Amino acid sequence: MQRIYSLGVVFYVLFSGGERPAAHFSTATEVVEQKLSGKSDTETEELSQELSEDLDPLPFDQAPIDLAVELSLLDGIGDDEYVQDPLGDNTFDDAPQHPNPKKRQSSQQNLNISNSCSVPVESLREKGLPSPLCDLVANMLDCTNASLSGEDSYQSMSDVRNDLRLMLDNPNTFLRDLDMTKLSTTGSQFIEKMFGRNVELSTIKDAYRRSISGDCGLVTISGKSGTGKSLLANEFGKFVSADGGIFLSGKFDQLQQGKPFSALASTLDQYCGILLLEDMASTKEKVAFQLRSVLGKEANHLTMIIPNLATILGSELPVLSHSEDCINAQKRVQYLLCQFVEVISSSSSAPITLFLDDLQWADAASIAAVNQLFFASGPLSHMNFFFLGCAREKDSATKWSHCVDILVAGEIHVKLDCMDEHTLNTIVSETLCLSPRLTRPLSNVIYHKTKGNPLFVSQLMRSLKKEGLLRPSLSRRRWEWDTKKIRSRRLPDDVAIFLTDSLGELPDKVQRALFVLSCFGASSESAFVESQGLDRNILKNLEIAVAEGFVDKINDQYRFAHDRIQEAAYNTTPAHRRCIIHFKYGIELSSLLIGDEDVITSVLFTAVNQLNLGGPPAVQDESHYFTAARLNLRAGMKAMEMSDYETAYSYFDSGISFLRKKHWQEHYALSLELYSLAAKCALTNGDHTSLKFLIAEVAAKAHFFEDKLDVLYFETCALAYSFRLAESIEKGLDILSKLGIEVRGTNVEARVQETKDLLSSHTDDEILNSKPMTDSTMIIAMKFLGKLEIGMNHLMPKSLPCLDTRNEPSVPFRVCLLWLLLSKAGEYQQGISLCEACSVPPRQGGMRENAGEVIFVCTQSNHMSSRFKLLWSIIMKDTLLLWHPAIAVKPSSTVALNASSFFAGANLQRLQGQYDDTIQLCEERHQFIFMVQAQQFQRSSSKLIGTGEEPKHSSEGQDILASNSTYISFIFRSYDDTIENIEKYFALQENTWGILFLAQAVHAFHTGLISFWVARKSKEQKLRWYQRGNQSKLALKRWAESSQWTFENKWYLLEAEESFCNNDVESAKTYYEKAVTSAKLHKFVHEEALAHELAAYFYFELGEREQTMEHLILAHEKYLEWGALGKCDSLLKFVDFMMKL
Repeated sequence: MQRIYSLGVVFYVLFSGGERPAAHFSTATEVVEQKLSGKSDTETEELSQELSEDLDPLPFDQAPIDLAVELSLLDGIGDDEYVQDPLGDNTFDDAPQHPNPKKRQSSQQNLNISNSCSVPVESLREKGLPSPLCDLVANMLDCTNASLSGEDSYQSMSDVRNDLRLMLDNPNTFLRDLDMTKLSTTGSQFIEKMFGRNVELSTIKDAYRRSISGDCGLVTISGKSGTGKSLLANEFGKFVSADGGIFLSGKFDQLQQGKPFSALASTLDQYCGILLLEDMASTKEKVAFQLRSVLGKEANHLTMIIPNLATILGSELPVLSHSEDCINAQKRVQYLLCQFVEVISSSSSAPITLFLDDLQWADAASIAAVNQLFFASGPLSHMNFFFLGCAREKDSATKWSHCVDILVAGEIHVKLDCMDEHTLNTIVSETLCLSPRLTRPLSNVIYHKTKGNPLFVSQLMRSLKKEGLLRPSLSRRRWEWDTKKIRSRRLPDDVAIFLTDSLGELPDKVQRALFVLSCFGASSESAFVESQGLDRNILKNLEIAVAEGFVDKINDQYRFAHDRIQEAAYNTTPAHRRCIIHFKYGIELSSLLIGDEDVITSVLFTAVNQLNLGGPPAVQDESHYFTAARLNLRAGMKAMEMSDYETAYSYFDSGISFLRKKHWQEHYALSLELYSLAAKCALTNGDHTSLKFLIAEVAAKAHFFEDKLDVLYFETCALAYSFRLAESIEKGLDILSKLGIEVRGTNVEARVQETKDLLSSHTDDEILNSKPMTDSTMIIAMKFLGKLEIGMNHLMPKSLPCLDTRNEPSVPFRVCLLWLLLSKAGEYQQGISLCEACSVPPRQGGMRENAGEVIFVCTQSNHMSSRFKLLWSIIMKDTLLLWHPAIAVKPSSTVALNASSFFAGANLQRLQGQYDDTIQLCEERHQFIFMVQAQQFQRSSSKLIGTGEEPKHSSEGQDILASNSTYISFIFRSYDDTIENIEKYFALQENTWGILFLAQAVHAFHTGLISFWVARKSKEQKLRWYQRGNQSKLALKRWAESSQWTFENKWYLLEAEESFCNNDVESAKTYYEKAVTSAKLHKFVHEEALAHELAAYFYFELGEREQTMEHLILAHEKYLEWGALGKCDSLLKFVDFMMKL
């Protein structure tokens, strides 16, 4: 300890200007005499001069001390070395010699500040030295003071170095005098600074940088409540803003789940608000122009969820109809959101970061939209979009929806745990502005009390200060604490219970104010709270809560410091009492539903949420039952306009719960609308249990058959989706019969010719401007016809349903189906023209129910044109733009997801997870007809990967897609299985006409390859199989003329196989090479692998061993790139066979 003591004296002398510590003045003469004893006269005179010079004062104004320089001198001093004394010796002889000093034992030993040093340093303070530096010197001098030594005294030179380094690196924290008078009244302010999360922050930053470079960017953070998820995200936000990016943030709220797109909408609306500032005028105009150019009038739909966008666009709001197909509307909004993000990103020339907090409380529509945004922000979309989300870790009280699970299972997931003891000590140290060595005993106790939960730590420290166990000392100008009492204090293990107890110590009026604030969510504008007249003094009491650290006030908005504090405040009132208060607030707010539409929408959802949180048991006035039901209908319809059908259903369901007995007699119109719209949303959400109940109720209570038609249509759809096609057809035909409408089957070829003749008498302009139907009976008949089309296509493939009316051929869906037939016959340009002509009427007229199918079928025509080549080969391969499984399933989206992505050559491992999600979602929504298709492709992927696993889900109809089994048996070169499966496929093909073009084109390619293979092996049936192969080749050749990108390599490979059959060796070689080159150029890795493999078999038959091995190696390399590990193993077996020859 003597070396520390010696250095302390050096520091004292330097900082005091040459003075000695007061405790050593009495021995100074003895030291001088000892130095002079035994010296000669000459030596005595020289040493005396030296001593007099060394003891001269060192004025600070003439020779300022550079602490950094002084600290650098300590780097070479170890704990076992001495410090050179100013008089020339290694140590001060008068320093107390106590090699093992004992700590003082007293009744005050647990009070940190009571162990003050025995060496006074007031003279240093009088010279203006900061208190922390004075304490450092005092603790150095005190280290060898035996029983009088304080607990703060230094025990090692490394501690001295560390404390000095802290003062140099962070002087604002460790080298400043605290205003103890102010701290006595305000307390310590818990530092909003990130500690111990540098690794996690770097992970997020790296992902962000990759997203800027073109990769998809999605990171989710999860952890227990209070672990600092939001703090980490906001720290990243500072980095984004400093880097020139745009950081948009929003927070979901448990009590505001009824608001569609709550956090997502407010976040994007916040950005639009920024664009409305004067200095953003040019960007605003650019955004408005691009939105109008890209989306046209469809952009107005976004104004329903982004109010500020209406000001930017300067257009009238759209008039929306609830007769529109729900799922189409959902997809539309999600697509529009993607386009909106792309526009604002490109307009600002800055990457967009969207941060959404508390995903566990997110509404389903928001999560589906975020999934859409993420999957649309792939490397080819140029969106520069990065998503960051936070979710509380799942536990018994916190559940995640399936869509949140999909999101969190995305690209990168960061999981936060509680802090370790070292990190916690750093936080306590910086909060109290004390060295970590001094706060270590306190942080040790806090760590064992809180298990390192940051929220628990901050609230406990505030509580300790309030109780006087952690308090500022005016005499020492620093914090002190009573370790023994803190250690003995009993605390709950759960931070929520602790917060509840802490809130209970506040004045009753403050608790009441916090409860009122918690009823409306995590935050509220002060003007909103004050306008309700709920409590005249509520704002005054909230200010007290702000001072106590329970609430933050930012820009005139009160926000709970943490969602757990909100929960604790909410739980201060019993549940039954909360219900009454919620309903009371809802009724009071409902009186404000007049005036500005934007204000009405916001207040509407808030008011209805309050009513529903109260529920029917809270009603005390009979008239309020009708009011609550009517407002829920209104909110549900508004949610439908915003394309949030799960939230809409919850409103309709709540509205129904407020209906009283005899409501069908007393409030017929309200009851019918609530039940019918609830049924529509139940169908969209896949809730068939609720759908059955709602249909039965309307069927039994509706006064007129026409009033039942909507729910009966939903029932027909549900039967079709559930693979009960015969029942769906029977139900549809029965309803049309009751409407007095004749439905007849007709020959496909005859109907096609009749339709072509009818269309030939009309120009494209006439078709585009065709008037919408006004006959309600015919409109509903068309809706049923559209669904009959699905079932009859499977069960009655030789005929089409048609109405005996001349208006029927103008239905866009029927025109699109006609195009499929024309395409198969090779009449491509006519088919494309038909699709372009019929893509508009569904939006213009009242027939919107089949708009989704129309758009999808029209998209098929794009693949016939080379200008859309990337849509098929890249977008469907890498991003699956419009068909992510989180989106409500529709026949078109299911086919595109399960077939197109597989046939486009997407990575098989990635597809497996998507298939599993799709199957699970289809099962949840009872759409088994689509689930079966997804199962087929999942099974095929599993075989190719080589997992040997059967699909997790099973259902009837596993043989519906024989083409998949045919393809797999062919790929694995199982000749007998291939023959059996392809015969089944041809039997199905001959009995169907409505196979979608994309699937049919790929099937034609595969059947052609198989046919040429069988023709080479079969003697009796060679001609028959050769003709089948030639037919497929000619079809692919015609398609390649329209879309070289998609079909050229397939056509070349069929030409090669045909040449192989005909023993035309040179032609075969040429076409194999062309097939490989084309597949590589057009990025079909799986078909490049197949071309190499078939070329290898060709050269093997020729006996050209070197060429055979070269192609086999390349085939193996490409199959591996595709992810077909099982196929690679199979290929290696053939290589082993060759090696043995």
